[in-house]
Amino acid sequence: MKNPEEEARKKISTFIFFSACVVVLAIVLWSVVTETLLPLYRNKEYGEFIYNLFGIPVILIGTGIFAYGGRIFVRDTMEIFDNPKLINNIDIIRNKTLPKEKIKTSRSENTRMLFSTWKKGFYWLLIGAVLITAGGLITNLKKIIE
Repeated sequence: MKNPEEEARKKISTFIFFSACVVVLAIVLWSVVTETLLPLYRNKEYGEFIYNLFGIPVILIGTGIFAYGGRIFVRDTMEIFDNPKLINNIDIIRNKTLPKEKIKTSRSENTRMLFSTWKKGFYWLLIGAVLITAGGLITNLKKIIE
């Protein structure tokens, strides 16, 4: 069981993290509204306004998902280094006196373990990248069509 001090530290760091996310999101939304949407609306560029109104949230959601995927990717990568099999394989790889075939097998096992660990994070990174791209295309649809 974790000690109370560690639990309190974790709650505080989680609060700070989510507070920072809210502040950054508020700043970005303020910028989007005042520097993109309002000028388009005032200049009566309603087509571009609508494209941006739909495209920008898709970009922001994609960015959030991409950041989440990066967090999962890094977390899972750090956790796998506690795996006894991976640690043993690293020792085998570093031991240059062992047969090449054993070293090659250990490298192969570690590569497979890492790739299987990276799947979930990569999945979220890919979804985020696709949404960012889609949002960018939506936002620039008028320029693309012309």
